Amino acid sequence: MKNEYKGGGITAYGKLWEEALYDAGNNAITAQFDGRGAISRYAVMNKYEVFSKFYTLLTVDGVPLDYIRDKKADMVGRRQITTVYTDKADIHITQFLDNAHNCIYVQFSVDAKEDTDFEAVMNFGINYQSYVDQLPGARLTAGNLLRIAGGFLSGKKQTQERDGEALILRGKVMGDFYIDAALSKGGKMGEADRGFFNQFSVGGKVRCGEVGVFRYVISAGTRGDYTFCDVKERLRHFDEAMKEAAEYIDSLIPPAHVTDLMEQTYYKSLLNCSLSNYKELGKFKGFLAGIVYQFPARTYYRDGYWTVLSVLPVKPELVRNEIITLAHGINKKGECGTAVRYNFKCHWGNHYDSPSFFVIMTYDYVVHTGDKSVLSERVNGATVYELVCAVLDRFKKEVDDTGLLVKGGKYNRRDWCDNVFRGGYVTYDEALYCRALQAASEISGALGNKDRREAFYRDYSSVKDAINKLLWNEEKGWYNNYVDGDFTEDNLSIDTVITALFGIADDARARRMLENMEKWLETRNNKEQGMGDWGTMSVYPYYKRAWDIVQKSSLPAYYHNGGDWPYWSNIYAYAKLAYGMDYKYPLLRWFEYNVGKGNYTPVEFYSPIHPDGSLLQAWSSTGAFVMSYPEGDFFKKHLKQPEE
Repeated sequence: MKNEYKGGGITAYGKLWEEALYDAGNNAITAQFDGRGAISRYAVMNKYEVFSKFYTLLTVDGVPLDYIRDKKADMVGRRQITTVYTDKADIHITQFLDNAHNCIYVQFSVDAKEDTDFEAVMNFGINYQSYVDQLPGARLTAGNLLRIAGGFLSGKKQTQERDGEALILRGKVMGDFYIDAALSKGGKMGEADRGFFNQFSVGGKVRCGEVGVFRYVISAGTRGDYTFCDVKERLRHFDEAMKEAAEYIDSLIPPAHVTDLMEQTYYKSLLNCSLSNYKELGKFKGFLAGIVYQFPARTYYRDGYWTVLSVLPVKPELVRNEIITLAHGINKKGECGTAVRYNFKCHWGNHYDSPSFFVIMTYDYVVHTGDKSVLSERVNGATVYELVCAVLDRFKKEVDDTGLLVKGGKYNRRDWCDNVFRGGYVTYDEALYCRALQAASEISGALGNKDRREAFYRDYSSVKDAINKLLWNEEKGWYNNYVDGDFTEDNLSIDTVITALFGIADDARARRMLENMEKWLETRNNKEQGMGDWGTMSVYPYYKRAWDIVQKSSLPAYYHNGGDWPYWSNIYAYAKLAYGMDYKYPLLRWFEYNVGKGNYTPVEFYSPIHPDGSLLQAWSSTGAFVMSYPEGDFFKKHLKQPEE
């Protein structure tokens, strides 16, 4: 399809048969619209995927439209508007989410050039397996079987009622799984499979020169809990919801210096990505990593850190909530897992980057908001500041006489690069630890704790010196990826760029490293990689010890082994910006490349020769952070000490 940027969004032009898949999310759900009027995905947070398939058939005067006619799809925020052109009418299909409700809104607006009899017929299949997979324990126990059977055997499964001209359909799928729809005037129910509807329509006659409007609202979840949504009430408030969706789009305001149309779209798309992944479920308030991280709902320390950087200038209160939620994941030993689940249980414990990210996120929030009160918030009997100290005290048990962390265990992949066994001294983990010590020192000083400030600063200085002494590769001109005993993986890894961001590398080393990244990681310059100009590689050359790489990263140019991770491309771009270098290529190329292939929301990772990662990926929003701080000085700001 042909794409262009306008109005802060992406417009795709093509034929009706061509999909334009667009992901949207609010506080309760994620959905995907297909640019043909169908709902290609609907997932209820911490519950299940709803549909196995969904089809929308448009008819004019009783005749289904063929798929070779022209259409366009406008995509921005939580809304997609697809326009289909016919001889008798132009049909505008608006699909959107509001801010918080578990439902999807769909409107067909028929602009008639002649008298037209319009109907949209929808039918779908249910993803039963997803429901079963999310049952307690995800096992077919006697209790779970009774729960499922109860949905089939108890009570009436299908009800219909009229609300004025509207038709309200309510169905029980299985167990406690419901699906409801509210249809505007002209609404009809078709087939009822297994006792609940799976086919319905809206439509009616539209006179020449008039605009006919036909709507429906659909919702699935569990009656009686946080997922329930009354579709009848939502249809009554359809106009308000549509206005809310438009106001949300208008709130995604690019910084004043961003005037290029493509870059404005880029910013709005990325900020929308961050905000669309923010969820609240009881006391759990935080950013999911993306649309495939909803079962169980969980927020990651590392994904969360990079995600909140774009949110901090616009909604700092959400960042504060993220800090409190992550604090719940720190155990009594001071260990952090990779993530915190909705029930505050740890997800895959004792990671080597998570503790540092918790400290750094807290520090960045306090520096850039001035809100020190978060440090006094109590979680499980300890203040956030006490937890900052606790995770670093725990880390002290993992260091050797160099002051560096030793990533132990032969098969240890407990950091962001979890398809590679990086043992011993890992530059990425050491640099994060170094920054966390510096941050804790400044936080302690701001709270008047002189002893803690000095102790953390001594450790920070020791770690900084050791990184530069033991991990810098003078011959290569960059930091070694990792040094594991007698083995050194000396490929150029994009995650070592944080040594420049955090001031660990001196100016000369930082510039030399960035110049080498420009030469070897930016595919426009690296002809050796042989796949053309497609973005910024995460490592090059590829990993040289076969036993260290597993799963997707086993393959060259895939996942951690050289794929483009937009969040790292953006952070690398920020380092180039901070050092006065050309940063637009790593910042923008991944976005342009993916829009060109039909990925209309930020992708997790990709390469030209392997399958793409998931879309609407939260931490890929870091490009909006880069645009928010054009002076490149975000990481150079420090807490003011009381005596200052």
